[in-house]
Amino acid sequence: AAIKDHEIKKRLQKKLTFIKNKNIFLLNKNLIIAEIKKNEWISNFSIKKKYPSKLIINFDKAYPIANIVINDEIFFVGSNYKLIKSDNLDKNLPNIFGRPKMANLKKFIDQINLSNLNFKDIKNFYYLKSDRWNIKINKGILIKLPKENNLKSLNLVKEILDNEDILIKDSINLTIKNQAIIR
Repeated sequence: AAIKDHEIKKRLQKKLTFIKNKNIFLLNKNLIIAEIKKNEWISNFSIKKKYPSKLIINFDKAYPIANIVINDEIFFVGSNYKLIKSDNLDKNLPNIFGRPKMANLKKFIDQINLSNLNFKDIKNFYYLKSDRWNIKINKGILIKLPKENNLKSLNLVKEILDNEDILIKDSINLTIKNQAIIR
């Protein structure tokens, strides 16, 4: 489950004890930034010095967007695309299978968010070693996407799903250029 803001604040204070009672003018900002970036629950932050002796850190909390299991350990993928250790899977989040690089996952999710397909309709993401994605939507339909042109393909999937004249049993395969194989 998601962590509360005050818990993040407590963790930060604990990690930043090394700056306590130090001269504010001599603080190494890069060390402080590095320590804050280690916290997987923080997506954005700002640091302000309030003279004579206070440091104010404002932050936005990341939220879980998907589940992923790596080496039998459960993680959430945060909205900041960092892995967040968890004790259990959140059944309200989609699952990710395979081992995508976070940059690839971010790019793919950005394409989904730009498309007409709703992210909340996706039950599972499958990242294949061939650098290709498949997704399973909540209706149980597997969608096989091509390596390129995912935005165009995702919009086509939405059109196919919305067309009542097309009967889809279990899959839409768009891996072959200029073809849609519907089963």
